[in-house]
Amino acid sequence: MKILVAYDGSPAAEAAVAEVAARPWPAGSEIRVVTVVERPMATPPPNGIEIYAPLYERMRASLREEAYRRVQSALERLGGLKGVQASYELRDGDVKDALLSAIREWDADLVVAGSRGVSGLARLVLGSVSHALVTHAPCSVEIVKTRSKG
Repeated sequence: MKILVAYDGSPAAEAAVAEVAARPWPAGSEIRVVTVVERPMATPPPNGIEIYAPLYERMRASLREEAYRRVQSALERLGGLKGVQASYELRDGDVKDALLSAIREWDADLVVAGSRGVSGLARLVLGSVSHALVTHAPCSVEIVKTRSKG
């Protein structure tokens, strides 16, 4: 079985990793933790392109380094699963598109993602990664919700 975990380091993503780590998976299963690094800025400023390119690359490298540290932490929690191989992948770009591409290219059997619980205007403006996965992934999708306190 191939399980892809959509991971961004958020509490919801941590809950998804915990859910996957708590389950007994068939021997020989593979878990891939996928993190997407979004572009730090959309377009260069009209003046100062020669300054923008190095700054953009430093910001991008910094974001990738942080994503790498977060994903390594998630892999440590999955490392104790017997008979299961865990790996990771860092992708760049739009989160929804990059995750859906990773799911298709890796031929995942199951996707596990956390739900941030964004609603209202924020959901309209930002969109919902969970909704995109549920409606467009070519495999089963499990959305893990964090328990609310109170």
